[in-house]
Amino acid sequence: MIRIVGAEDGAGVLVLGWDAETAPAAGLAVPSWRLGLPPIPTLVWAVCLRAAWPEPESAPFPGRAFKRGGILSLCSQLGADPDSVERALDRTLPDAQLITSDGPELCLGPAVAALPPAVVEGLRRGHHVLPVLDESACASSAPVRQRSAFEVPGDVGQVPEASDHYVVRSAVATLETARRPLPRASLPVLADPAMRSLAERLLLPCGRHLLQTPDGNWITGATDPVVDALVEEESGTLSDVERAVLALVLLHTVAIPRAQGRHRHSRWTGEPHTVTLTTLASNRKISKVAMSAALRRLKAAGMVAESTTGRYVPGPLLDRLTEHRSGMLWEDLILVGRPDGHLAAAVRRRRGRAGPFSGHDGSVDSPAETDRR
Repeated sequence: MIRIVGAEDGAGVLVLGWDAETAPAAGLAVPSWRLGLPPIPTLVWAVCLRAAWPEPESAPFPGRAFKRGGILSLCSQLGADPDSVERALDRTLPDAQLITSDGPELCLGPAVAALPPAVVEGLRRGHHVLPVLDESACASSAPVRQRSAFEVPGDVGQVPEASDHYVVRSAVATLETARRPLPRASLPVLADPAMRSLAERLLLPCGRHLLQTPDGNWITGATDPVVDALVEEESGTLSDVERAVLALVLLHTVAIPRAQGRHRHSRWTGEPHTVTLTTLASNRKISKVAMSAALRRLKAAGMVAESTTGRYVPGPLLDRLTEHRSGMLWEDLILVGRPDGHLAAAVRRRRGRAGPFSGHDGSVDSPAETDRR
């Protein structure tokens, strides 16, 4: 845990990161399964990092400020699409907390302070190949004064790299940062029941547990009691419009293809069925603008993904659902698709309440539309 301290008002922010003893070990999983940036945001991030970090001997964070215009200019010279560069600067990199902006000036974000030492050392070795921004594009040659970072000490002692505990912690870190379930061959350590038990014991205090998919692959997810508590506190829950858009995506990409015999299993992901915004917008109770905004938020949360530009599929977060939660989601689709049917009535009776998509009289509530621009 890293504390980012502001010098002006004394305020600070905490950011989580992997320490040297916990960071995912190289070689534990195929790199394509790891979290990462698309090619254009990766290029933009490389240019930003080099602009803020001119001397590899120093720590990259907090670095120095640099100008947005210089980043756009250099990335365009390197062949990047200007619109894609702007999206990376305005959305992708700030969402990942890799940069922050203050008008035309940019600086490195708090996620950089939490980079594992091994990652920083790797960046140091590759510093000479980072694209160099013209010196005039830097806002200042001095470090960003209002930010400093230090590690908040924990009560966990050093873990020897050769120990089973280290290997399992590294496997857990890999699972937590994986986009999708990892193949068994990528994590052979979990084939040992004792190691799986240790992984479960490490995850449980965090409200997480180990999940195995029907085809034997591994992923982690939140435990049901934690999910219930978060829902009760309305922490991280979806708005009505977001829930409606997610339901439409699942109806078009999973429920309808399954009813037609084209989706032959109970998983949410893994099939090529897609839906476009035009098809989703045929539901006229939600404006296209509101629907686009909801899709962006659902993508950021991992509940929706794009197979190709503009073609939406269920997101990787749905792979982390427990069997119980997945079953409840299927029931919700029944309540949405045919609220007056016998199955919907049976679901409501079994749940002992009207259900998340219907009123107390059994009628379906329309999603609240927050934006009709």
